[in-house]
Amino acid sequence: MTRDRRPVTIVVPIYDDLPGLERCIEALLETVDFSVDRVLLANDVGPRVDAIEARVLELVGDHEGFEYTRNPRNLGFVGNCNRAVLELDQTGNDVLLLNSDTVPMPGFLDEMTAVLESDDVIGVVCARSDNATIASFPYARRNPRATLAPRRTRELHGRTKYLLPRHTVSPVAMGFCFLIRREMVDRFGLFDQVFSPGYGEENDFCLRINEHGFTSVLANRALVLHTGSTSFSGDRGPSLRLEHERILLERYPFYAGAVALFLARYRDAVDVFADAFLPDDDVVRVALHVPAELTNEVVARVLSTLEAAPDDVVVTIIVAKSQIRVARQAFPGAAIAVGGRPRQIFDVAVALGALTTFAQLSALNANAPRWILVDPVSHDVRWSQAVANHRASAIDRILRRFENQSTAWHDGDDLVRLIRMAATSEIDPAALRARWHAVSDIAEATGLLVHRATVSLRRLTALTFGARNPRVVARIRAITGRGA
Repeated sequence: MTRDRRPVTIVVPIYDDLPGLERCIEALLETVDFSVDRVLLANDVGPRVDAIEARVLELVGDHEGFEYTRNPRNLGFVGNCNRAVLELDQTGNDVLLLNSDTVPMPGFLDEMTAVLESDDVIGVVCARSDNATIASFPYARRNPRATLAPRRTRELHGRTKYLLPRHTVSPVAMGFCFLIRREMVDRFGLFDQVFSPGYGEENDFCLRINEHGFTSVLANRALVLHTGSTSFSGDRGPSLRLEHERILLERYPFYAGAVALFLARYRDAVDVFADAFLPDDDVVRVALHVPAELTNEVVARVLSTLEAAPDDVVVTIIVAKSQIRVARQAFPGAAIAVGGRPRQIFDVAVALGALTTFAQLSALNANAPRWILVDPVSHDVRWSQAVANHRASAIDRILRRFENQSTAWHDGDDLVRLIRMAATSEIDPAALRARWHAVSDIAEATGLLVHRATVSLRRLTALTFGARNPRVVARIRAITGRGA
């Protein structure tokens, strides 16, 4: 570890969850260079305060790098953080707020501080994690229904972290591991008490300093594992989330649009498709994009492909919203998705016929790092055909810049063979990055992707209703499949 950097005070707010806290302290003992940095443990008088205090003091003993404090009364997460940073820590150090249910990996703090010092406009730095919303790694997965084990995140992060840029600018940083430049605290304070006892306070802080020209970033090569959602039980957690999201959107109407823009454009392509760089199973997952018109010939080709696909080639048929009813009738029992599935990626995307809209091109771009084009647009020398097909030809020229393979249709067996070959091919990060940005730029320039700078009264009303009726919202999400 290097000592040639600004020191950090690591503030660990404590409430309950003793097993998580034990793992966190043990990890800090192994990963922190106490000749440079210090740890402040701030006990917020939870339901087992005395037992937790005794165990904490047993763990840290007389270790000079740890300071322990106990609040006179419960202040809530926001109040606890504010007291620790604004009143108790008088070092002038940069501050890392670290949740007590985290397990930092070796080198995390050196990497985060290096990112913070790389640019004076960076105000906040967040690590990557297995459980941290937009900072999660991987964010999109080949099989979203499978449990994401910490081991998988560690393995995948180790494989891909040096393929990623060192940091990525994000609208907000996640509060589980929140490194703050001391200047930000001196100028802007810390968390707004309106978000007490917790949820949303870190987002408000990031957006507040951003209005003054400072950014929040993800440190892509730092990893901190995170259990998450251990502070608020029952309905209280969901209710606080929804109520505080409403406050955020009222203060920053562009916030939802900023997050959508980040996910659609600002993430690095390797980040988007990280889970495909090192598959954790022997299954090939395929997005089969059908043309705008489901002709009898198209239906026959899809059925031929589905019949030829063995158990280890899992095909999802990608259709437009207007095609969903017809597709379900034509392909009973098949997996069908409109454009794709939220937070799911595939190993290979197949365009089964010419793409004629930018929406199809954008969906193909978002689905997989590898493309196979089947029967793409034929380049006819007749002007009558050139005029009739000029839009599809333009899209085809874009496709051919980034395809892995073009082929004429033969049968389902031949296509499955090509899919297997494509799935074993190495992903070229530079080519993938060029494709991702080119198609994303086209989608935005043509108005296909629109990120709104306002929030509707309908959404604010829905958030208010949800905060008051969290169980009803949870039931609706479960029924509509939006709970994942």
